[in-house]
Amino acid sequence: MLRLQAPLSDLLKHWQQHALITPLDRHFAIELAQICDQQQPLFTLICALLSQRLSTQHTCLVIDSIDFDNPFAEEPYHNKDCDFEGVSCQIEATTAQLIEQLSQFDAIGVSGDNTPLILNLDRLYLNKYHFFETQVAAKLQQLACTQLPLNQTALSQYLSVLFPENTVSQAYDWQKIAAATALTRALTVITGGPGTGKTTTVTKLLLLLLSQQSLNIKLVAPTGKAAARLTESIKASKARLSDELLTQFSADDVLLQALNSVPEEASTLHRLLGVIPHSHQFRHNKDNPLRLDLLVIDEASMVDLPMMYKILSALPTDARCILLGDQDQLASVEAGAVLADICIGLTNAEHQFTMRYSKHQAELISALTQQDVRQFIVDNGEQLQFGDSLCMLRHSHRFKGDAGIGLLANAVNSANIAEIGHIWRQGHQELVWFEHQMSPTQTNLGRQQLLDYSVTAYSTYLKMIAHNQDAETEQYSAETIINSFNQYRMLCAMRSGEFGVDGMNASMTMSLNAAQLIQPNQEFYLGRPIIIQSNDYNLGLFNGDIGLILQDKLQDKLQDKLQDKQQPNRLMAHFIQADGSLLKVLPARLPKHDTCFAMTVHKSQGSEFDQVSLVLPMKPSLNQWQLLTKELIYTAITRAKQHFICLGTPTVFERASNHLTQRSSGLGLRLWRQKNR
Repeated sequence: MLRLQAPLSDLLKHWQQHALITPLDRHFAIELAQICDQQQPLFTLICALLSQRLSTQHTCLVIDSIDFDNPFAEEPYHNKDCDFEGVSCQIEATTAQLIEQLSQFDAIGVSGDNTPLILNLDRLYLNKYHFFETQVAAKLQQLACTQLPLNQTALSQYLSVLFPENTVSQAYDWQKIAAATALTRALTVITGGPGTGKTTTVTKLLLLLLSQQSLNIKLVAPTGKAAARLTESIKASKARLSDELLTQFSADDVLLQALNSVPEEASTLHRLLGVIPHSHQFRHNKDNPLRLDLLVIDEASMVDLPMMYKILSALPTDARCILLGDQDQLASVEAGAVLADICIGLTNAEHQFTMRYSKHQAELISALTQQDVRQFIVDNGEQLQFGDSLCMLRHSHRFKGDAGIGLLANAVNSANIAEIGHIWRQGHQELVWFEHQMSPTQTNLGRQQLLDYSVTAYSTYLKMIAHNQDAETEQYSAETIINSFNQYRMLCAMRSGEFGVDGMNASMTMSLNAAQLIQPNQEFYLGRPIIIQSNDYNLGLFNGDIGLILQDKLQDKLQDKLQDKQQPNRLMAHFIQADGSLLKVLPARLPKHDTCFAMTVHKSQGSEFDQVSLVLPMKPSLNQWQLLTKELIYTAITRAKQHFICLGTPTVFERASNHLTQRSSGLGLRLWRQKNR
């Protein structure tokens, strides 16, 4: 069944040397074969392929996705350094024959078996990932099938108050439909791009739920930054809604009292579940469930499969769950793409999204909202009606119809290469393009233009710091300075290299120093931005938190007496917490951190900035091309509210926009009971 041009042990080393597999992939395959006493090369080979998929955040190996003629995507070898020519390994079998052969290995079992590997749905899993996937699917299905009792007359009236006749030129008020969906099902998934009103919608639907009964509601997000943004958004939504209820509508006291009960403070998933030091387990689990009635998870696209399992396992049996997120954003850093898998059943043959309701749900939503959604009825026979729990928001309130950022984001999201080029050539004022061009002196002109632009953008907060230094009294508060810094951010596709986070941070430090805006003569210099890389629950700092090194001007006389008289204005790391308060930490106590003039696109998820610049490599390597995807470009663009700047080449931008992230999984298949697209 295998055609090998050398012993498999030699080929594994060869593939590792050519970066086709990692050292972990090679050792995993060899060790598992030895532990399971499997001598056949096919078993070792398939283990290496599985590990390779897991290394790139897939949760399984889809058997029919293997290229049998070239399993490791080798370049044909025709040189004296190789002992063979062409491709070194081929599998001489059909998919059915390979599946049959794999099922004969003792180490590969079926669902429910206590074996290291599981073969299920023509996919090969590590046992733990198969367990995570099946448990997540079962819990989501159970929640989706749970219909909630409701006072249809009262809720229909309240929906009309909170979602008055819309003046936007769209056939449906999807925010109103999303709120109604949450009233009818224990699971609600609300997806949509930036500015589509996910947080506004969830505030209104929480108000509606609380108008009917008292609920213990928890708001969470994957990171501290995302939790802070959720807190800010809920507070702002409540303030706007309060004004609307008091001035525009003749609302009764029930709605106003319910609005006051809507929670505002969000926490991280880790804090909610309860971290156990030096353990991957949490205090809350299936045996010690969370004490809540409703859990709202924002930025759900960032939640990986193992974490989603832990969250759902910790839910009480009668609890509800609402997931918010943008399924088109980057998937989680770790294994899986849970939100994308949940939404996969909404895609049609043209890869466009459309709602899918059962007849009962469509009629119920229509009655509650006076929005006739019966055209979205899909007769699935005996299939589960998972679509009854989903709603996609379509209209962006952030970008005008002709706004460059919105147009570019939509073009990238649909991989419309011709439209992408057209939008850039139109010269929208919100879009700025810097192209990689080498001068006769080998200076990258585009890179220098971006650095000059960034120096100007960052100079505002640095001048505030300098002004405070010169003034007798502090004119700009730490909060004001941090907010000013957060108006602009440089984003990179990768960490290392000249055009990665490390290279651009170093270049920005040099450029700002040359402009005499900073003095980086010590590790923690005044004005240095830092991003936290690991959680510290004692300090209240979390992975992704961003702060500034600022002077701590001690005002309190008692504090003055307790501090070192020779250092009354010592440097401290300042962070704005989720509740809006200021956290000051001695630099020596900071957990792992980096400079943050530039950050990765992944780390920027859950954040928004007035201006965003994206740095793309000039000549990407093979490994870098794997990172340059449509989702990465789309996520970077949609972090910007007013201006988007890109350093790159048209070829790299367009090729990346046409590169769709595909993570192998069986979750979508289990949820929708149809062939996974």
